[in-house]
Amino acid sequence: MRPASVSAIINLLEPAAALAPLTAARPVGMLPFGGRYRLIDFRLSSIVNAGIKNVLVTLPRSGRSVADHLRSGHDWNLNTIQGGLFLSPYNDLKLIAPEKKLALIHHYYDDSIVFLKRSHSEYTVVMSTRNVGNIDLKALLRYHQERDSAITAVYKRIAPDQLVAPNTVLSLTATGLATAVVPLKQVQWQPTEAVAKSMAVYLLSTVDLIDLLQAANQRGDLVNLEQLMRQAVAQNQTNAFEYTGFQANIHDLHSYFAANLALLDDANFRALFESSRRIYTKTHNEIPTYFADGARCHNCLCGPGGTIAGQVRHSVLARNVSVAAGAVVTNAVIMAGSRVGAGSQLTNVIVDKDAVIGPNLILKGTPKQPLVIQKGQQVFQQTEVMSRD
Repeated sequence: MRPASVSAIINLLEPAAALAPLTAARPVGMLPFGGRYRLIDFRLSSIVNAGIKNVLVTLPRSGRSVADHLRSGHDWNLNTIQGGLFLSPYNDLKLIAPEKKLALIHHYYDDSIVFLKRSHSEYTVVMSTRNVGNIDLKALLRYHQERDSAITAVYKRIAPDQLVAPNTVLSLTATGLATAVVPLKQVQWQPTEAVAKSMAVYLLSTVDLIDLLQAANQRGDLVNLEQLMRQAVAQNQTNAFEYTGFQANIHDLHSYFAANLALLDDANFRALFESSRRIYTKTHNEIPTYFADGARCHNCLCGPGGTIAGQVRHSVLARNVSVAAGAVVTNAVIMAGSRVGAGSQLTNVIVDKDAVIGPNLILKGTPKQPLVIQKGQQVFQQTEVMSRD
């Protein structure tokens, strides 16, 4: 794949309400994952592993957290003389005043159109971030070029009992073409049949995408780019490309919690991280986690810079996490800079960044309803937190 032949648009305007309060100050794509990464890292890594150098990230809000993580794009080798990493903020129409919407009605996609025209690329891949995976975009491009279709959509075969209402599914013909991207509730299947769950990744000609966006501007369609791509699949002949690697769909707190803990399965971890396609993220030069005398850690992922003096089991800990002596952490996802006090017990809990859990507290959720401690929250009294049995 020639570096200049493909551009990429990463769409961070994704459903976030079911992930609150984790998404109160960040888009879905900026959620920490696996102790070291953000969800956007998996899409950026697929992009750079394919040699793509032109990337546009569309942001719901101003995007401070996104800019802080991505910076110049250096960690993904995107700080190049030609091309590079570009941000398009303020795309969430719910945050725009009614009078400004009137001014936007025929200009909503202007930033994306300018980016695509200046990229001089032959193809563009449009991606969302809530479907975690390590996709081979080189193989996707070859598949698209070998077939005479306007669009190629990526899917993963999933057992029906693993799908939930927010998921969307590709309707496939007997010859493997996609005719629509539909909500799960509209799908009829046999109980034993695998379903083609959409990965929200689409590849098409850059010229065709520009035409699509310009037509939407002319009509005054103020719709999300992903919704526009779903419409395009239904209106054009579309290839269906099967992704066979590890995938996790992040759509609510339960799925986010389960996806993180799924990485503690060695097969899942190897499938996602130990292929020939590396996963890149923002670098932090820190020492390894320190394990004090008497500490116990079983089946965990621990980021650098932390201190473990208590017991940690089946949990994912990010960088600079401290677990004091006598504390017991089980089935937990603890984000960067958080502290767990001496004697506290955490079970089925998500602890957001820089939170502080005082000593001798019991915090308990369930696997389907994990208890969430918000970013920067300080909990020192049992009455401050409602545990779930």
